[in-house]
Amino acid sequence: MLPLSSLFSFSSSSSSSSYRRFILRLQLHLHLHLRRSISSSPPPSQSPPPLPDLPLSHPIYTIWASNTGLGKTLVSTGLAAATLLSPSPSSESAKFVYIKPVQTGFPSDSDSAFVLRKFCQLALRRRRPSSAVSASNHVLQASASASEAVLGYGSEGEGELRDLGAYEERRLLGEEWAGGAASELICKTMYAWREAISPHLAAEKEGGAVPDNVLLEVLGRCLRTGSEDGEGR
Repeated sequence: MLPLSSLFSFSSSSSSSSYRRFILRLQLHLHLHLRRSISSSPPPSQSPPPLPDLPLSHPIYTIWASNTGLGKTLVSTGLAAATLLSPSPSSESAKFVYIKPVQTGFPSDSDSAFVLRKFCQLALRRRRPSSAVSASNHVLQASASASEAVLGYGSEGEGELRDLGAYEERRLLGEEWAGGAASELICKTMYAWREAISPHLAAEKEGGAVPDNVLLEVLGRCLRTGSEDGEGR
C-alpha cells in the first residue's frame, strides 16, 4: 500500500503534470486498497432462510428486551389473560399460543411453564364457571443435561437434542367440555438447555446447536397451531 504522504508531495506551484501524477497515484492507491479488501474479506454468507408463511387473520406479538428480569414473560401472560379471560360479546372460543423458541436454565427456569402457572392463577381468580379454558405447556426438545434433570435419569446420545415431549395440561373454569367450545392457552418451548447462559454458548457446551432454517421451520409450525383453525378470536 502506498503511504498517504506520497500522494500529497506536490506544492501549490506544481505543474499540471504533477497534478496528473497525483491523480494517478490516488487512483492506484484506491485500486490496490479495494483489491486487498475484496481478497481479504470472508466469502458472502448464505442467503437467510425464508420466513414462515403465516396468515394475517391472527395477530402475532413479539415480546423482546435487551436483558433478563425486565418483564417480558409477565407481559406475555397479560396478553394471554386479556385474550382468553376478558368478556366477549360473542360465544366463540379463543386460542392464544405462547412460544419460547430457545430456553436456557431449564428446567429450573422455564418461561412457558411460568406463563401457564400465572395464567391459571389469574383464571381461578375470575371464578366464572360458565367459561371453559384449557391451558397446556409442551417442551419439544432439550439437551441431554436438561432432559436428565427432567426425567431423573440419563440416556445415550450426549451432545444431541432429545425429543423430550414434556407435556402438562390443565382445564379451568367450566364443567361442560363436550361441545369443544373451550378457549385454549397453548404454551410451547421449542428448544431447551440446562446451563443458564446465552443460548449459543449453552449449545456449544451441552451440544445440540439448531440451524437457523430448522428453528424457523419449527417456529412456523408452532405459530400455525394457533392460526389454522380459522375460528375464534
